[in-house]
Amino acid sequence: MKKIIVPTDFSETASHALDFAIDFNRKIKGEIILMHVVELPSYTYSTMGEMEMGISGVDAALQREYLKGIEEKLADWTERVSNEGQESRSVMRYGNPYQNISKEIAKEKANWIVMGSKGASGLSEVFIGSNAERVVRHAECPVFVIKGKTRIDDMKNIVFGSDLSEEQDLVAQKVKDIQELLHLNVHLVKAKTPHNFLMADAVEKQLEDFAKRNFLENYTLNSIEADYSDLGIIKFAEEVNAGLIVVGTHGKTGLAHLFGGSRAEDLVNESKIPVLTFKITL
Repeated sequence: MKKIIVPTDFSETASHALDFAIDFNRKIKGEIILMHVVELPSYTYSTMGEMEMGISGVDAALQREYLKGIEEKLADWTERVSNEGQESRSVMRYGNPYQNISKEIAKEKANWIVMGSKGASGLSEVFIGSNAERVVRHAECPVFVIKGKTRIDDMKNIVFGSDLSEEQDLVAQKVKDIQELLHLNVHLVKAKTPHNFLMADAVEKQLEDFAKRNFLENYTLNSIEADYSDLGIIKFAEEVNAGLIVVGTHGKTGLAHLFGGSRAEDLVNESKIPVLTFKITL
C-alpha cells in the first residue's frame, strides 16, 4: 500500500495540506500517516517519549495536559481521513522535526510527503521553518508543498520547469505519471537567464528534443526570459493559471549548496502555486 506522510502543526496551512492529501489519496488509494513532532527540551523526555524525573510536579502536570491536547488533535485530524473511508493513523515524536521526519520517511518507506507552506512569505513561515526546506532538499520520495486551499479537480495545467538535460529525463517520467493520474495538460518550460542564455532557435530545438525522447503527450513547449530560472518558471505558471509546478532537485549539500544553492528550493520558497519536487538520483 502506498504511504503518504503528512507532517502537521494543526495550522490552517497544515489543514489545507491534509485536505489535499485526502484528495490525492482518492487517486492512489493508499494510507495517510499524520505526524506531529513535539519540540520540547531534550532533558524533559526520554528516547521513548516518557517524562524524565527531576522536573517539578507543576511542570510535569502542564506537560501532560499539553501532550494530551496534542494527542486529541491528532485523533481528530486522523478521523477526518477515516471519515472519507481512507486508511489512516498518526504518530507523535519528540525532538528535532527534520530528523524525526527523515526517520519516519525511512521507517515507513513513504511514497509521498505532503506539507503546507504559506507561500510568498517563504519557507521561514512553513510550520517547521527551515526543516521543511531540508525535507524538500533531501527526501528521496516526492514532496508536495501546498500553498493554500488546493483541489485536484480545479487543476487543469501542470508546469514542468526543466533545464532539459538528460538527467531531467528521470523527472519527465514522473511528470508523465502525475499527468496521467491527475488528467492534466503539461507545459514544458525552460527559463533563459543571463547565465544560460541561448538563441530562440537553439532553445526551441532543446525543447523539441526533450519532448521527443521522453514521449510527452498533451503538452506545449515554452521558453521564458528571466534573471533567475525559478522566477521565470513561477511567472510562466501564473500566466497559464497552472495548478501545480513540478521540478527536480539535486538535493545539494555542504559547500555545493552553500555556493550553488538550489533553484528548486528557491522556487518552493517563492511560489504561490503548489509545488511538487522529485529528487534526481543518478
